[in-house]
Amino acid sequence: MVFITGPRQVGKTTEVKRLAKNYFNWDTNEVKKAFLKDPYFFRGAKDWVVFDEIHKRRRDWKKILKGYYDSPDRQENFLVTGSGRLNLFQKGGDSLQGRYELYHLYPITYDEWNGHTGQISARDFASWEPGPLADVKHEEQLLRLGGFPQALAKGSETFLNKWMDLYLKRLIEEDMRDFSRVELLDKAELLARLLPNRMQGPLSLQSLSEDLDVSRDAVKNWIRLFEILYLGFTLPPFSRRIERAVKKERKWYFFQWAFADDPGSRFENYLAVQLYSACQYWRDAGLGVYELYYLRDQDRREVDFLITKNLKPVALVEAKLSAQAFPASLRFYCEKLKVPGFLVYSEGPTKKEPGCGYSVSSGVFLRGLLGG
Repeated sequence: MVFITGPRQVGKTTEVKRLAKNYFNWDTNEVKKAFLKDPYFFRGAKDWVVFDEIHKRRRDWKKILKGYYDSPDRQENFLVTGSGRLNLFQKGGDSLQGRYELYHLYPITYDEWNGHTGQISARDFASWEPGPLADVKHEEQLLRLGGFPQALAKGSETFLNKWMDLYLKRLIEEDMRDFSRVELLDKAELLARLLPNRMQGPLSLQSLSEDLDVSRDAVKNWIRLFEILYLGFTLPPFSRRIERAVKKERKWYFFQWAFADDPGSRFENYLAVQLYSACQYWRDAGLGVYELYYLRDQDRREVDFLITKNLKPVALVEAKLSAQAFPASLRFYCEKLKVPGFLVYSEGPTKKEPGCGYSVSSGVFLRGLLGG
């Protein structure tokens, strides 16, 4: 079995229908009735069978898949897709360990937007050198509209605003309904709408709980559900080998970076998704356990992003909307961790920073990130 997971409306269904003809959406009455009539309703299909949104059968979806996979008469292979983190649901029945491979599909990356697709390979940041500015294609539309195919293809901010409003309502009212008390869903939606204004630094759960008049644990649980349902992700602080490091507060980013109204926050969120996606794709490809963190210590030295491989730092990245001097905090941690650092801004010249790395535009930095 192959699991493909990622945010809703990111293109999973379109992609799997292209790969296989035998498609069954478990969120429809047609498939639900077929299953009740005959649990093996799909038999007779050859090659790949696609089960979409089967995880919405909250109690027994893992048990069903395990039975299908272990059936002595099985001739099918299964593609399982869903807009939730399929490996993290804890109430799904028997374990499927060893029976599936997990892959992720995230919003369109800069490389995909510009047609730079091919075999995935992890960038060696220590030896990487920026390419010529002439090779950079414009990313304004991607940055402005986000990486979700429907909203990006329309090219309209009016459509984008309607799309984001409906997207949020559906995620809260439909996807969260199985997880949260219905009478508090309005508070969960309000939390999601407050988050774009809380992206300049680590989240304060206490402050959010006071604004919403709910418990701190409720806020913590809802943010965790937002992660499970791919509304966004949190980055933990990196604390190994960092004296006086902040160890608890996390930073929040949306997968749809257009939720961030402030231009600086949107650019940082955009870069966060590009780096987070790259780390996950490298990991899915078996190239190592790549993870994304941020750095902050009690002396207020902070760097937006730290990429690690097998928990060892490999690169530091600071996001700025416009070109400026190489930050002192970035230089400090480059020297301390002995890894290259990159100041990345939306537009500007490429400049080598002796003993550290480069100041570089996002187009130059992101070009080829997934493939070398």
